[in-house]
Amino acid sequence: MLSAKVFTKEETILGVIDRLQSFLASNPSESELKGWMSKLPPEEYAECALYFVQRGPTTFVRVLNPEYAYANASSLTDEELFSKLAKAVSDITELTPAGKIGMVNPKVNPEPMSRFASLFNEAVRRGFQRDDIGFGMHQYGADDPKMSGFRDPEWKSFERLVARIHIALCRGADVKWSEKLIDRSGTERQLDVTIRTKTGPHEVLGIIQCKYEKRPVTITDVEAFISIKQDLNAGLAIMVSRSGYQEGALAKAKLHDVRLWTLEEASKASWREEIRAFELRYHMFDKIQFSPQIPADAFPHNDHSVEFAKVIISNGSKSISLVHALQQAITDATERCLPLPCWLDVKYEEGSTITLLGGTFPLEKLEIHFTHQIGITQQKRMKVPLGSAYIFKKTDGVVFSVNERDLPPLPQ
Repeated sequence: MLSAKVFTKEETILGVIDRLQSFLASNPSESELKGWMSKLPPEEYAECALYFVQRGPTTFVRVLNPEYAYANASSLTDEELFSKLAKAVSDITELTPAGKIGMVNPKVNPEPMSRFASLFNEAVRRGFQRDDIGFGMHQYGADDPKMSGFRDPEWKSFERLVARIHIALCRGADVKWSEKLIDRSGTERQLDVTIRTKTGPHEVLGIIQCKYEKRPVTITDVEAFISIKQDLNAGLAIMVSRSGYQEGALAKAKLHDVRLWTLEEASKASWREEIRAFELRYHMFDKIQFSPQIPADAFPHNDHSVEFAKVIISNGSKSISLVHALQQAITDATERCLPLPCWLDVKYEEGSTITLLGGTFPLEKLEIHFTHQIGITQQKRMKVPLGSAYIFKKTDGVVFSVNERDLPPLPQ
């Protein structure tokens, strides 16, 4: 039984996710989950929907008000779609008076969330998964001033990137970001990245210093790092710079076996062609009704079988087949996440008609009874976003091309 306590906005958001997780622990059926969510106020429903978006699997999310859905999203290129999605994410977020990231209340203003959901669903229809969408939006949302206070400083992001690259390249090694060690003098040292490997029974310590500066690394920088290497008795010492090295720094590093690398961003958006198999789940109906009813004598020999593609609905200026009308209704019911079973009414303008079996009859409303969902599996060759692309290069000429998506996460 839900508590009657009055929550602040932040507490309400936390509370509904806690309640959702408790409910999920009871292993509810799909219909029970949809019934539970249908009783939530719009703002809490939106929070739960975003929670499912984040934890997967990637499915359609609810368009709160179809009137605010992005028009003709299917005509956008993939790049345009991700650009619009990044803008939509910015539109549904806001800074609270406490300086935290919050959401625009969809009960007060359903337009931003509806626009975001319709664009997200278009990406899902194309076969993009949740992480694809995140990487696709990254280059467009990176400079959003609204989020600037919630991003890591560039130097910290650089360190974390270097650590992730070494996790990928140094298989079997223990790689840590931002570790504190005590040197031989008892002084605490803050290391950007550490690497521990084993040679037989012996552990070898490697240390990495990251230099995120506009100027090339100097001989003084290298000498200071050599001192740290010696004080920690490190078997491996690596410097990674985004701006290269001065000649004196190169010579000094070679003399003391300090390995020098550069890391540069080659592109903010890289893509790779893949063959993807994915499933989309749609609402499906078991019967339809016309209002007003079609006269019984319109069906010869009382045979009610009709070829939907030959049934035409017209309002005088525009005509569509019944197949097209049902396709639109299926999409509408699916993206609105209507609880099953349910009736969906599709209303038509005054004077609309339906033509079937050689006869034309007035049509005010098409009533469709949805009862279940069906999964449609697709396989397609598609380009997927990989995020930023980087060139990781050693001063002796060894080069690695690295895509952000292919890098493992940092251990918690």
